[in-house]
Amino acid sequence: MELITLETFDNAVEAHLLKSKLESEGIQVFLFDENTVTLNPMISEAIGGIKLKAFHNSFTSAVKVLNKYNDSPILNEEGEVLKCSHCGSHRLVSETSYFENGKGLLAMFISLILMVFPIYAKRGHRCIE
Repeated sequence: MELITLETFDNAVEAHLLKSKLESEGIQVFLFDENTVTLNPMISEAIGGIKLKAFHNSFTSAVKVLNKYNDSPILNEEGEVLKCSHCGSHRLVSETSYFENGKGLLAMFISLILMVFPIYAKRGHRCIE
């Protein structure tokens, strides 16, 4: 049977959350490149991140669950819905940035020389509308 990529992630926590959500709905899914990205997050972009894959015959039901999950709003620490500062939409995605400014580039350079994990990462949200 053919496996189809449903979504990609830059960290294992989000990938496992969505994997467990799909499995709770009775859809069998698999994670690819999880160990590689977890051990060296700097190559996540190069290999396409952690891939969540499902069988071809369960693709449509998995997409329905994903759409329902992705439409749920992101909440802040106080339990309020986060909104885009430009358009006011609640359709945001959470992502990690390693190279946003000079600190990220310096961290990348040090990581390559010393062969260590990135020492600087910033978590943020991006509007998808």
